[in-house]
Amino acid sequence: MRRLPSLTALRTFECAARHAHFGRAAAELCVTDSAVSHQVRQLEEQLGATLFVRRGRHMQPTPQARRLLHSLQQAFERVGEACEAIAAPDTQAALQVAVPAELAQKWLVGRLDDFCRRYPHIDLHLHARAYDVQDVGPDLDLAIIYGAGPADAHELFVRPLPPLHFFPVCSPGLFNAGGLTRPEDLAHCRLLHDDQDGGTWAAWLATHAGDARAGRNLYFEHAGLALEAAANGLGVALGDALTASEDLTRGRLVRPFAASVGSLGQYALVCDRQRLERPAVAHFIDWCVALLETPEFHSRVAQ
Repeated sequence: MRRLPSLTALRTFECAARHAHFGRAAAELCVTDSAVSHQVRQLEEQLGATLFVRRGRHMQPTPQARRLLHSLQQAFERVGEACEAIAAPDTQAALQVAVPAELAQKWLVGRLDDFCRRYPHIDLHLHARAYDVQDVGPDLDLAIIYGAGPADAHELFVRPLPPLHFFPVCSPGLFNAGGLTRPEDLAHCRLLHDDQDGGTWAAWLATHAGDARAGRNLYFEHAGLALEAAANGLGVALGDALTASEDLTRGRLVRPFAASVGSLGQYALVCDRQRLERPAVAHFIDWCVALLETPEFHSRVAQ
């Protein structure tokens, strides 16, 4: 087991660094100012580093101290949660999860009732974010990130979700109006994009429609808006087994053509490895993975 400095010194340091003041730390810990100073000095000797610089009445943490403070606060939080889980396993737990807006709107929200029924002691805080945000964030327990790769795996837990394949979708009314019998007919339709360069549609058309190019285009910030526009008959969008599944099941969208193209990236469940020790985080990951292992989802991917 790795040898650690005195836990009393670490606890005292955390309090002093958080307050940037030895006197306030002493008051919180119910000890004298000199006791705080002694514990900090002992820790500095053990680490061979200066942890505080005096700034007037305040003791300003050094950059090394701020890094240590962040790690200690995370560690103490995990220890506290583990103790609470043992003492009161059914205690309410808060879970902060960030999800790309299109995935939250079109896939996750419609399935959260199942998660809430399975884990009534978890208060879920769901945050929508842009699909291209690649960091988890210090205030989050877990994030679903688009494009996360194995390079993140050293510091982060990364659980890739199934690869995506994009296919055209439109409203039943637009399809039944005729004019969509072969992929080349898309050149006469308004194409709905969820990327600003039109790259995904360009890849689909190049693969399945030869030289066909759309004459009319609408661009949206994310796939949820493009799919909603398609369901309302504004044109043809590109969906996938995650974001388009609910609207396809309900009949708001149909697939005029079965052909698809693979995505260059994929979604992944990502979190700090230490957060895996939280039961609420593990429950959410297991629940998401189980959703994507159902025969219904795999049959939709294969279509």
